[in-house]
Amino acid sequence: VRQPTAEEEEMITYYMTLAGAAYCSSVISGGTWGLCTRCGDVRHTEILETFDTPIHDTNAMVLRDDKRKTIVAVFRGSASLQNWAANLDATLTNYPAGGRAHRGFYQSYEEVADSLTAVVLEQLEQYPDYSVATTGHSLGGATSLLCGLDLFQRGVPANKLSIHTAGAPRVGNKAFANYIVGTGIYYTRLTNKRDLIPHVPSTTMGFSHAGEEFWIRTGGSIQVCTADDGLESPDCANSTPLFTNMADHLEY
Repeated sequence: VRQPTAEEEEMITYYMTLAGAAYCSSVISGGTWGLCTRCGDVRHTEILETFDTPIHDTNAMVLRDDKRKTIVAVFRGSASLQNWAANLDATLTNYPAGGRAHRGFYQSYEEVADSLTAVVLEQLEQYPDYSVATTGHSLGGATSLLCGLDLFQRGVPANKLSIHTAGAPRVGNKAFANYIVGTGIYYTRLTNKRDLIPHVPSTTMGFSHAGEEFWIRTGGSIQVCTADDGLESPDCANSTPLFTNMADHLEY
């Protein structure tokens, strides 16, 4: 357990601003920062394309940040009945690269996968010295994790990739989580106080997190936890599993 560095705090804040901006309809699917009141520090980025799928209502955007030299795929969290239907479809389905994944999250991502990754890869071809990041809150965290792994499978090297989720549920089983660790992709998982969502679906159903956890404690300080095996640490959000709530899920 440790405290985050100033650079890590700045990075987490940046990606959480983007994840929050995804809920703003002028951003997705409007494609402009114009009316977004929570987008102050990210307005310098260029929104390249927005996505909104018909079946699972997967909302996402790809943007380029020339200051940071980063191409970012941002996924919106749950904001519709289709999104909640996906959240509740917690059957573990075969994940081609290893392990099993939550069917609702996997199908939500797959619906946008080809068109979105095509934009990212095209940008990377034009800007070969840029890095690639994915981010999202809640369901958007789950789909952004799947997107980061997909980009890795499509040839983006792990040292160019990072994944940054907030309030994300568990996405797959232990074998899937071990696959994530094995890729070597830098993966941060932000959790807030007693937010319920990072605790579901439950470990008793076979699910497991991976990633380095940044836990916002009551009072606002952040604690960083990394388990020895790269999976879940007992010292951050898992230290409060019995007293979770939804209010903390909405406060990133």
